[in-house]
Amino acid sequence: MTGEAGRGHVIVREGEEELEPSQVLEVAGRFRWRLEYTLLVGVALMLTLFAIGFFYFSTDVSNLASYGYFGVFVISLVGAASILLPSPAVVSVLGGGALLNDFLGVPAWFWVGIVAGLGEAIGEFSGYAAGYGGRVFIEDRPSYARIRRWMERRGALTLFVMSTIPNPAFDLVGLTAGAVQMPMRRFFLSVLAGKTIKNMWLAGLASAGVTVFSSLA
Repeated sequence: MTGEAGRGHVIVREGEEELEPSQVLEVAGRFRWRLEYTLLVGVALMLTLFAIGFFYFSTDVSNLASYGYFGVFVISLVGAASILLPSPAVVSVLGGGALLNDFLGVPAWFWVGIVAGLGEAIGEFSGYAAGYGGRVFIEDRPSYARIRRWMERRGALTLFVMSTIPNPAFDLVGLTAGAVQMPMRRFFLSVLAGKTIKNMWLAGLASAGVTVFSSLA
């Protein structure tokens, strides 16, 4: 591909065809979209296979939780990646906050929030990828139009707020974020912040509950 400077504009030759700047941008946009879509499909496939292996090939959740913070991370990642399937992620966060030891002098609930938030933020890319490539399959859902309006107006804020509480409807929110093609970095950072806060307060409640119960025993 070569470029030629003309009077006031640039013509780019591609084979025997001459492309105006606007056409060059269109071609570049299509290439970028295909690259991002390929990456998303790869992430979704990896997480889906991980989830299937976790839930259907006799993986013992209690044994995984015994791995400490790493176990909390893995359970959170798999739980978030499993669209519309029940997961033990919340239980692992509560258990981690109540049972895991402090690390580097910092309370366990803080570290549980960090590792679980990171795991969930990565896992939510499965829903994002599904929405990115399958808008037609979610457009007929009753809540889709309303959530789409939220995402188009205040997408990052919507993701953050919806991530700060245990929310069974978040799968649809993640799907919608993909459907409106929210930038991946913005999606990840918004979800990471919200999920981390959610898991910190859940783990903190569990830790406080153990402390109170121990003082009364």
